[in-house]
Formats: sequence, structure tokens, C-alpha cells
Amino acid sequence: MPMAGEAVDQVRKEFGRQGLLPKGSLWALRGNEWTRSEEQKGLRSFLCAAYPRLGRAIGLRDAPQEILSQEDPQELRWWFRWADRSRLAPFRRLSKTIQEHLGGIIAFLQSRITNGTIEAIHGLIQLAKRMARGFRSFPYLRIAAFLKAGKLRLHLPDQPA
Repeated sequence: MPMAGEAVDQVRKEFGRQGLLPKGSLWALRGNEWTRSEEQKGLRSFLCAAYPRLGRAIGLRDAPQEILSQEDPQELRWWFRWADRSRLAPFRRLSKTIQEHLGGIIAFLQSRITNGTIEAIHGLIQLAKRMARGFRSFPYLRIAAFLKAGKLRLHLPDQPA
């Protein structure tokens, strides 16, 4: 979840501006713990223990991954309450953003269907619009869009020279 990572970065930057974080702590705090080296894991756990707000931010970042892998909407609602009580402004904003899109998230968890296909077809239609510049009427644009979106290959005979 990129937005959760950005929220942790905002909390990390607050500590960095105060000069509390040692050099090299950026990559120890970014990303998932299982992708970090042993040295980075040690630094990460030390910083989370030394600065509880930072530890809370890391926990709030990691929890939605677990919750979404379990596909349990009740756990997600628990995370909303935790984020709202956390006193971390970036995570409060993230909680509100996710709550605004909760219907779509739950629908995705149930069906695993995204709108990626529609977006791809939309891109092809936009390409057809750019290619159809100069056509004088909409029917020709529509034909060009159908040809592009349908990926129809016309094998016309070569004209003799």
C-alpha cells in the first residue's frame, strides 16, 4: 500500500527534522520487514522501541497488508479505529481515504475484479482519437476506435507496384 508507506515517511521526516534519526535509517524504515537485511531489521526494531510514535506508524503500515490478505472487512474496520486513535495525522487521513473507498475495496475482496480492462480499452480509444484527427465526422472516429479496441488485423493484399 503506497499510501501507507507515504504516511510512514511523513512521520519519519518529522523525526528526521528534529535530528533524532541516525544516518541510514531511511531504508531500514521503508518497505516490508522481510525485505530488509539483518542490520536494517535491527536498526528498525531499535528505532521502533526508542520512538513509540515511529513504532506505531510502522505497525499501522503493516497491519492493512495482513488484514487484506485475510479478506476480513471487520478487521479493516478495527484498523480504522486504531488509525483514528493513533494521534498520527498522516494515518488519520489515510483512514478517511480508505473509508471513502471502502465499498470498492470490499467489492474487490469479494470478486477480485478490477477496472483495469476498462481503463485499457479507454486508452485504446484515446489512441484512436489521436489517430483519427482530421476525420470530419464521428462515425469515422467510431470505426477507428472499434478497430483499435478490437485489435482487428486487416490483411489487405499488397498492391502491385
